[in-house]
Amino acid sequence: LVISALVLSSFHSSAVTSGASVDNLTLSLPTSCTLSSTINSPHNTTMVSGLYEENIGKTTITTLCNDSNGYAIYASGISDSIVGNNTLISSVSNNHNIETGIYQQGDTTSSWAMKLGNIESDTSPTPPIIEQTYDNTYGLVPSTWTKVAGRQSGTTDMITGSTFTTTYAVYTSPTQHAGTYTGQVAYALIHGSGDSPTPIYLMQDVANWKDSLRLEESVQAVDIRDSKTYWVTKLKDGNIWMTQNLDFDIEANTILNSNTTDLNVAYDSSTGQYAEYSDGYTESNNIIYWQPASSATTINFTGGNGTTIIGWQDSNTTPYTANKTDSSETGHASLGNYYNWTAAIASNNSSSLTQDTLSDISKNPKNSICPKGWRLPTISNQSEALAGSTNEFTRLNYLYNSNQTTINTGLVASPVFLLYAQGRIYLNELGLVDQTGLYFSSTNSSLNNNYRLVVRTTSPQVTPAQQANNGRQAGSSLRCIAR
Repeated sequence: LVISALVLSSFHSSAVTSGASVDNLTLSLPTSCTLSSTINSPHNTTMVSGLYEENIGKTTITTLCNDSNGYAIYASGISDSIVGNNTLISSVSNNHNIETGIYQQGDTTSSWAMKLGNIESDTSPTPPIIEQTYDNTYGLVPSTWTKVAGRQSGTTDMITGSTFTTTYAVYTSPTQHAGTYTGQVAYALIHGSGDSPTPIYLMQDVANWKDSLRLEESVQAVDIRDSKTYWVTKLKDGNIWMTQNLDFDIEANTILNSNTTDLNVAYDSSTGQYAEYSDGYTESNNIIYWQPASSATTINFTGGNGTTIIGWQDSNTTPYTANKTDSSETGHASLGNYYNWTAAIASNNSSSLTQDTLSDISKNPKNSICPKGWRLPTISNQSEALAGSTNEFTRLNYLYNSNQTTINTGLVASPVFLLYAQGRIYLNELGLVDQTGLYFSSTNSSLNNNYRLVVRTTSPQVTPAQQANNGRQAGSSLRCIAR
């Protein structure tokens, strides 16, 4: 939105006469879209074998989007946290799982299906258009991310919230074994794709699509761990970066795939090498898993500067994350979560990591809390002027901020969108909100410090390789890079 020609002195001709002055005001309004859900009735039922039951549960899904290019809503079966798994999983045996299917009279095989519907009382000018397959009729639970609803580009009053409902149907055959069956469907909103179905990008599948992105092209990608979407962009350094902050929660004893694609290992400082499966890592079927310690937690909190984050400890021996639940920012402006460095490198105890790795980043931890296929940025002593420099935060400053350290304009603007609004957590307290943004790298300095990027509004400044006392223990933000 551009508002121009605020005239400060009057004149009669079309030419600007001597002494005339014109002020131009430019307002940048970022795109913001949200997807939320409310469960109206429980999604559970007790059935007798041989019967068919519809309208199991009811969830209202609400969208709010100011993008005149429209949006699309995708769905995928995600049973047992596996994207594409569209079965109802048996508590007894996988041989008893119920596959997705549309019930027909006389069927002898159990099945389940889903449908969507607009709410009759929805007064929005243009409610989302539901795809015919699911429009008040039961369809197959998708085995891949599939467009189920959306709003077209050019729709008026795009900022108006729209709602639709989702519900399920199940048929159990007379031969279906008794037991409990559970299944899940995930929904994701992608804005800017309302006119026709477009490919949906998965963070964990980045290797298959990263080479197709043009320079400074941005797309939205879904993290299959929790179905949150992120803007990612191919920046001038040739890397694909997340251009919004990571917002992934961790929970105690929740087993997560290691994100590592080149070395499925964790760092062991006692040998100076990467030792297999230490510090919460295990192997199963050739997949490496990280299981956060029983003390690990994501702390939800509200409040601004000076807020005490109850439960947070500045620690190297426990992974901590914190989520500011009263933030309304979305998209590039999303604050994301705060992580200590132990959580950032997907560790349960990083106290053995004391070596300064600035001159040898091969000794940096290879694992991170980033999605599989992604990693933390590195900071090194390599020149930022070199193409492919491993001094990655400084390289961005070189390319987008004219290598200046006394201003941060180029890094907080499009297409990088670094933030200083989130501040940091230190000594259990949220501080520096709207003043400072801190971003961890994987490069270590000492037991309590590591190298990180800092952007400041106070005496606008950027410090691409700063160390700070107890910096590893403080709650900072994360941006991930595709491997």
